[in-house]
Amino acid sequence: MQTQINVLYEYAKSKYNLSLHSGQKGMCNSVSWIYLAEDIQNISFLKGGELVITTGLFTMSGIGLLDFIRALAMKNCSCVFINIGKYLNADDITTEIIEFCEINKLPLFTMPWEVHLADIMQDYCSLLLQDNQREDSLRAAFQSALYQTTIPENILRTLNQFGFLTIADYRVIVIRNLRDTTMITSPLNSYGFKYHLFYYDNLQILIYHSTPEQLSLKKIIELLCYCDSIILGVSDIMHSITQIGQCYKRACFSLAAAELWNRSFIIFDELGIFQLLFCNSDPDLLSTIYNRNLGILEQYDMEHDTDYINTLRLYLLSDCNLIKTASRLFTHRNTIVYRIGKIKELLGTELDNSSVKFELLMSFYIKEYLSI
Repeated sequence: MQTQINVLYEYAKSKYNLSLHSGQKGMCNSVSWIYLAEDIQNISFLKGGELVITTGLFTMSGIGLLDFIRALAMKNCSCVFINIGKYLNADDITTEIIEFCEINKLPLFTMPWEVHLADIMQDYCSLLLQDNQREDSLRAAFQSALYQTTIPENILRTLNQFGFLTIADYRVIVIRNLRDTTMITSPLNSYGFKYHLFYYDNLQILIYHSTPEQLSLKKIIELLCYCDSIILGVSDIMHSITQIGQCYKRACFSLAAAELWNRSFIIFDELGIFQLLFCNSDPDLLSTIYNRNLGILEQYDMEHDTDYINTLRLYLLSDCNLIKTASRLFTHRNTIVYRIGKIKELLGTELDNSSVKFELLMSFYIKEYLSI
């Protein structure tokens, strides 16, 4: 996890005489870097998660402190440090500013003018660099573990050193289109549970210690799906960190299913029959089963511009009920009767045998699975 505001505050509050004025609920915000901001025009360069330090020089251009802080909140900064004494005083922190920071969970600190900004920035940058190096080590260990059938002892030891115990419950979530990670790291930090989020293969990978009493899967999904473009693939629970590779593959499969079915998320546990198909590592065998059962029907549709494949699929999914099938296809019942008769003729089988219906329905699932 990235360094949190509360860690930086405890580290330097006495040394630099820091005072917290507002935004207590944002003390778990993650800090990406330190940024000295004196011009509101330059705020557009911020990427989110920055700890912003200012002397208030912007007030010389007629910009008010509230407007400045609002602009920082719009860029999802982690907190604001004001160096008071020359351009701004404690009295400039109005009730409206305090309320705004509280509502937006934006910690607002002050420090006296005597503090040399170069000193506090150097201290914080050094601390962040150390944390980033540890973060890189942890990320490298997880990335290595994703494709290891047996995780080497040195990788496992690294994960253990960072608090990821070998025997514990974990879950993997792969995330598409997550651009600003601070939108979720700060809420996740506030719950105080163990997780690691890193970017890999064009995806954000979230690995966390699954403790429902701290944070349920439903709540985590709500936090992650904060905008319409986010798509998630969620693994089942693994009981050992050594199973991370398997769970990563299941999460990726769930993500592919979510993208195919135009869903915001899919949980592997809810994939039903697709879980069994996923365990089969022989796609050629699955294709053979499909072609043996439905290949002739698919070929007939292609040659005669018919729609018998879709008719049979909906017929089976409607428990072989003609009226329900006709309703789902917006077609007259007699038309469905004719089509089913033709389908039986082409397949050379009746559709009143449960094992035959199971094989046909399984073949449809195989086709859908192979398209994921």
